[in-house]
Amino acid sequence: YINFGELGEIIRANWGLFGGMFKNKLAVERILAQLNLLRGPIAHCKALAEDEVDRLELSLRDWFRQMS
Repeated sequence: YINFGELGEIIRANWGLFGGMFKNKLAVERILAQLNLLRGPIAHCKALAEDEVDRLELSLRDWFRQMS
């Protein structure tokens, strides 16, 4: 198992392998950093504030946009 921070390091260190999947390395790093901040409350079964839910939805949209 890995967290979002570690996933970002793996992608960054192996961009030659992942570059074909994503449009922009900096955008992927930003999205993973945002998701890493949001995972704390989720992992500890705490409710997300309404703005955090919005942020999560936008981050997921950004993630899938990077993959298209």
